[in-house]
Amino acid sequence: MYNNSKMQNDDAQQADDASAEQSPLAVAVQFRKESDRALLNALTALSKVNGITVVQHDARLAVIGELLVSVLTHLPNAMRADIAASFRDRIEDLMGLSDDRCLPEKYHSSLLTEVNRYLNALR
Repeated sequence: MYNNSKMQNDDAQQADDASAEQSPLAVAVQFRKESDRALLNALTALSKVNGITVVQHDARLAVIGELLVSVLTHLPNAMRADIAASFRDRIEDLMGLSDDRCLPEKYHSSLLTEVNRYLNALR
């Protein structure tokens, strides 16, 4: 019984020694796993924050857009025509600036959709 107990203690001691003396490769692998886990957690948190921020930004833009359409519909017709002409000129300048940059088609599509929305409100 004593020998059996001593053998178990020796095995446990060897296991402790082996874990205390991990190879540099094992340490590097463990560090890499922990680093990857921390990075993944940070990316998950960032994605969540960005998603919430985008939704809040969209809500603000929707409210501003509706307010602008409401204001435009109450302007006198002569003023609407002048605003529409000025707006078209400014949008043309804006589109000229965006032509110099490589922007996705979705940007141009969204821009034209919004422009048409406000031009329709000015009619």
